[in-house]
Amino acid sequence: MPAGFFPSDPRDKQAELKSLVVEVFRERGWKVLDPRNQNEGPDLVAEHAGRKYIVEIKRSSEGRRDRMIPLVAQAILQVRNLAQHDPGHPIGVAIVVADYIPESVAEHIKDFAREHAPDIAVGVLDAQGFRTFAGHGMERLNSEEPKGRNLHLPSRGPISPQLFSDLNQWMLKVLLAPSIPESYLEAPRGRYQGASQLAHAAGVSVMSAFRFVEQFAKEGFLEQGHDGLHLVRKKALMDRWSAANQKSVPEIAVRFILHGAKNALQEALRSYVSAEGRLPSKSRKSNKVGSSAPRPRACLGLFAAAEALGFGFVHGVPSYVYMERAQQDALERLGLSVNGVEQHADVYIRIPRNRESVFRGVVLNDGVPASDILQVWLDVAQHPSRGREQADLIWRKVLAPALIDKDAE
Repeated sequence: MPAGFFPSDPRDKQAELKSLVVEVFRERGWKVLDPRNQNEGPDLVAEHAGRKYIVEIKRSSEGRRDRMIPLVAQAILQVRNLAQHDPGHPIGVAIVVADYIPESVAEHIKDFAREHAPDIAVGVLDAQGFRTFAGHGMERLNSEEPKGRNLHLPSRGPISPQLFSDLNQWMLKVLLAPSIPESYLEAPRGRYQGASQLAHAAGVSVMSAFRFVEQFAKEGFLEQGHDGLHLVRKKALMDRWSAANQKSVPEIAVRFILHGAKNALQEALRSYVSAEGRLPSKSRKSNKVGSSAPRPRACLGLFAAAEALGFGFVHGVPSYVYMERAQQDALERLGLSVNGVEQHADVYIRIPRNRESVFRGVVLNDGVPASDILQVWLDVAQHPSRGREQADLIWRKVLAPALIDKDAE
């Protein structure tokens, strides 16, 4: 296993947990101090609003109630003993962490703490970005329910990691971006020393980045060197990524309302983005004052995107457009309609399952939004209309020289 990420040594594993909790505190303006005695002291010491907090952290491989309650009880006993012997009269905080913790289990943990240890604050965090605290005003650290949180996951048994989840694919693009020209991929370009820096650059939660680092390190695709995080075994990684991406994507056949110039679709997308006033890859809370929902993001996909990026190879097939969600007024703005598609489809609208990875990487080519080169390569590989040849062209011309030739694999 690559050094630095969840090795077998429990001390290193505990250090990773500390970094997660540190980020939770610091993002809300808390000051975090290093305990003086690493062997006998608390896991963390924090200060806020003139008050001192000492923290004990426990991690479970499963978010089950029968696993979590004993752990929080152990943390409570340890932190209470430390608080009683600290002349500064600190507030004790017991925190438990797991990959996924149902809200019902979190509520049981907080109820247990209120009943048996009202003097101790308690926190519950999971790798999906959920966090909830109770006691001594620490509720201010609570998170909003993450949009992508999977509420139907069972609390029985371990959860299989989703190596190529939506945000994981986006973070892969961020780590690969320094090797790929900006004209082919819109993404931050830098070096990241750990999950916290990666999360900040990618615009994701520290929990999401922490889980990404853990998963890809365990698979042998991520290591940490003197220059920070870096991907290894890239050819094997790209093969795995491509194989994981071959799931069906919902498509809607549409026709042009009015047939115009040859580049009517590109012109419509250029106008669509221009009216929005920003890149389609950026997240938005609202579109216009009084609007009920933001306009769905949209961009060229597959062969049309390849052509926009300068790698056109397959001609004579309908164009593909990625749209965040099917919305009638958005289709009309693009001059498209679902009427009359029984005879012939001019365009296929694809509704992506991994929308953040698709839209955050979008590039503008002469004002026209197009999928990034990695997304095009992933999407066309299994297309029946010479998709494999298109993917091979992109691989030979861009991806292999950028990602593989420089590897000492």
